[in-house]
Amino acid sequence: MKKYSLVLEGGGAKGAYQVGAIKALQKRGLEIDCIIGTSIGAINAAFIAQGDIDKLEKLWQTLSFQDLMDINNELVENIFCMNFTSEILNEARKKFIKAFKEKGIDTANIRHLLEMYIDEEKIRNSSIRFGLVTYCLSNMKPQKLFIEDIPKGKLVDYLMATSNLPVFKRQKIDNMSFLDGGAYDNCSVEMLYDAGYKNIIAIKLFKRRNRIRNYSKLKNKKDLNLNIIVPSEELPFILNFETKTLNKLLKYGYIDTIKQIDKLDGYKYAIYKIEDEKIDRIKDIFTPAFSLEFVKYAKSSYKIGDNIINIALEKSLKKLCVFLCGINTKSFKKQVVCLIEYVANKGNVSKNKIYTLDELIHKAWKVASKNIEKSKGIEKAAYYFIENIKEDE
Repeated sequence: MKKYSLVLEGGGAKGAYQVGAIKALQKRGLEIDCIIGTSIGAINAAFIAQGDIDKLEKLWQTLSFQDLMDINNELVENIFCMNFTSEILNEARKKFIKAFKEKGIDTANIRHLLEMYIDEEKIRNSSIRFGLVTYCLSNMKPQKLFIEDIPKGKLVDYLMATSNLPVFKRQKIDNMSFLDGGAYDNCSVEMLYDAGYKNIIAIKLFKRRNRIRNYSKLKNKKDLNLNIIVPSEELPFILNFETKTLNKLLKYGYIDTIKQIDKLDGYKYAIYKIEDEKIDRIKDIFTPAFSLEFVKYAKSSYKIGDNIINIALEKSLKKLCVFLCGINTKSFKKQVVCLIEYVANKGNVSKNKIYTLDELIHKAWKVASKNIEKSKGIEKAAYYFIENIKEDE
């Protein structure tokens, strides 16, 4: 069986997504010969190399702000919820002043966790080769290091170095100061390729920002088999270590990766393959009466004598997808999926599940029925459309 090398992008709290993604890849039979990472990607990679993905998953499931940075969980959660009372602002000010005086946020808790869980000997003897990227501020040079390049006994030091965000106290190794590896290469496909690895899977944490160094050159390499797992939507802020959020990311990483490798349907949601006949049956709702109302809600212009069904199908649907979902497509199937997902998302329907089309329609229908009367603008057209779709009995 073909083996793959993994590269894990840096991204702080977003890293929980990668654990779910790797579990999905392993379920589909992935065999790994090498794994490298930057920042949180390197920490995740170290656990994988030592064969402790289950231990890593449990750690992410219980992780919190206080575990990492000795900051009160309630304080940070209130800040993320924009709950700015005088007490919270005063406490936040004290933390800021302390971090400023100490030249960065203290990372002693992070080191303690790494020393507790990372087994350097296991990693050195592992069949999965490990590597990381960091940046040395003292000589202004990047360091791309495989495990054999890291001096014995200093693996935790280098894991601290690769994940040393600018807001943290500077990590020093042998009197040299280091910065988070993302300052140079946040997703080092190039490091793997240069080391002779050609079958590579990159697990990214940013949907829109491509931070693969020299990507334009790499994608033209004919001997490089590069597969990229990209989150279907933007993940939460890199310092959002709220336990509930991390648990959602673990599940989302798993479902989202299954969706991508199995080529399931859907944009933000994972939907089992949709049969063309099922989509064609949805067109049956476009009667003259339905189409007239739909066009009015969508605020699409038309003239007397126009075929109102064609206006609804060819103009109004496309308009809704562009304005509500940011998706410009002429495909009826894609338009239908787009609007079903839009309405489901408005009702906070979970993305951590693979749905049949009927299941997601049913969830979206409940949202539409509840909200159509109070909806405004062209959003009402989306609710009206979903309200008139009936899932198969």
